[in-house]
Amino acid sequence: MDKPTLLSTVKTPSAPVEKKTRTITLTNRAPIQIVEDEWPVIAQGGVSYDHPGSDIDGWSVDFRVRKGRYRYIIHGNYSYANETRGEGQQIRVGRVIHEQEAASDLWKIMLEVGEEMRTRIENDRMKKEVTLALDACFADLKPQTY
Repeated sequence: MDKPTLLSTVKTPSAPVEKKTRTITLTNRAPIQIVEDEWPVIAQGGVSYDHPGSDIDGWSVDFRVRKGRYRYIIHGNYSYANETRGEGQQIRVGRVIHEQEAASDLWKIMLEVGEEMRTRIENDRMKKEVTLALDACFADLKPQTY
């Protein structure tokens, strides 16, 4: 009769899990790099149109509000491409604000970031899309109780 064989149950250590990072472009200053899990999105909103082969191939406007430990990041992206005409534009704006500032002025600063984007957009018709994207982001914020 054969003796049972003992199998090793020692686990080999696995490679450490790399945290997902993101680089965020800010307005009038250097970009920042964050660890996404430490800066969850608390509100987002956007509008877009994508139609390859049309006169306008596509555009999008979106905004996100992220909350870190003691700060908030408000950032937005605008992208426009018209392959037929060889036109396009990419804009990124954003700000980092302290928690105390966000408590009283978050909405005001969101509007300011939207205006920073609007002033950079070349196409006048696209400027109103910034308002629609911001409206969607405002609507996604957690309701306040009074």
